[in-house]
Amino acid sequence: MGSTKSLRSWLRADPWRTLLILVAVCYGIVQLAGVTPKMGVGWDEVVYVSQVDPRVPATEFIAPRARGITLIVAPVVLITSSTEALRIYLSLLSAVALYASFGTWLRVRSGPTVPLAALLFASLWLSLFYGGAAMPNMWVAFGAVAAVGCFLRCTRPDSGRGPLIGLAVSVAAVALLRPPDSVWLVLPLAVALAKPGWRRIGAGAALIVGLVAGWADWIIEAFVRFGGLVARWQAAGAANETGLHFSLYEHARALNGPLLCRPPAHCGPVVLPWLLWWCAIPVLVLLGLYAARRRERLAECVMPALTGLSMAVPYIFLVGYAAPRFLLPTYALLVFPIAHCALWPLEGARGQAARRAGAALVAAGFLAQFTLQGLTLDKVVSPRLSKRQADVEVAGALATFAVHRPCLVYGEHAVMIAYRMGCEAHTVLRWPQDSEVPAPVLGAQNAGKTVVAVDKGRSIPAPFLLAWERRRLPGVRPGTWYAYVPR
Repeated sequence: MGSTKSLRSWLRADPWRTLLILVAVCYGIVQLAGVTPKMGVGWDEVVYVSQVDPRVPATEFIAPRARGITLIVAPVVLITSSTEALRIYLSLLSAVALYASFGTWLRVRSGPTVPLAALLFASLWLSLFYGGAAMPNMWVAFGAVAAVGCFLRCTRPDSGRGPLIGLAVSVAAVALLRPPDSVWLVLPLAVALAKPGWRRIGAGAALIVGLVAGWADWIIEAFVRFGGLVARWQAAGAANETGLHFSLYEHARALNGPLLCRPPAHCGPVVLPWLLWWCAIPVLVLLGLYAARRRERLAECVMPALTGLSMAVPYIFLVGYAAPRFLLPTYALLVFPIAHCALWPLEGARGQAARRAGAALVAAGFLAQFTLQGLTLDKVVSPRLSKRQADVEVAGALATFAVHRPCLVYGEHAVMIAYRMGCEAHTVLRWPQDSEVPAPVLGAQNAGKTVVAVDKGRSIPAPFLLAWERRRLPGVRPGTWYAYVPR
């Protein structure tokens, strides 16, 4: 009874933290209801999950990738291969991460800004779709939010060691997940330390410690598997098509649902509602900076705004393709000045009529936000549920073909299908047009492995398959799938 009263007293004493908890709880619930734990695993997810799944061969781990996400999924994957269990675990964990990362800002400034910023970020279709996904970008976003919040606390006198430790841990987490992102995170924070002071020296040390700790694994693996740091960096750049680019148009085309805008993936056109939504962001950020300046809270907006823009730079100017998830850390940081903008008509208006008009304007903005994000989430989720379920059905149908381990699945969606079967995989985006047996298939056959090729509906996808036995896979929807086995 006493503990219940203490809890009630705590909730009443800190209503903004209570509101943030409510946002986090709703975020987890909407994920589980809107995306559902039935969402199958995608290609990148299989790569990360298979590294720690003892029941399947590890999928090729190329140079750009980092091991952070494998550590996040390991507690569940080591116990069970259930995709549903993994989705539930990640959805709940992302809700906790939302509360923890945005909660650091309540120590910067208590008030409605933080829960409102969390609500804005949590309502994005990207946040809802990737919250339960085994992908690093969402977790980088949480780490960036926590890092900037801890940094602002570090620059205050008598802040103690807690913010310094939090800053170092947050930067290390980002570096462990996506090492290059951590550099763009730290860069504006390091520039902000130009003014002298012992506390700023401590913050600088925390940034360095976080970078060193987070990069250590990637650097060590570079020497163990890739022939050195320079060789891995060059291989990572080649895989990600890094160089001088300008991919803003591709990012605009990917706003309404394509998860990847990279040939041969289909990007789609620029959609007007999303273009308006995107164009509104810089306007709202500038208004938020103005509102924060009037309320003497400019630093609380400038740092997340500059850091968010910094983290967008490599994906717009240095990567030759787009994926909407790349900008998740940017969105997570820009919601702070936008939240200041949203509160400005409510707190700064003079007179009851002006406040009512401001409240109506803000309510209309949130209604438009929730509607656009919800419609897009449904558009993204529905087809992918069926497509990824087809991978499960193909794997089940192949089980009747006497495919036994060790084995190799070659062809379309091979990585996802093979993961379900415990096989190795080689996915083709374009089938070879010569009659020679591909090197991965030939190597697997010479090693005594069972080989099966899978194709979604073509008559004969590659000439070398003319000599193989073709079988239709019944009961797989959508599409008509075929399997090819050597005679």
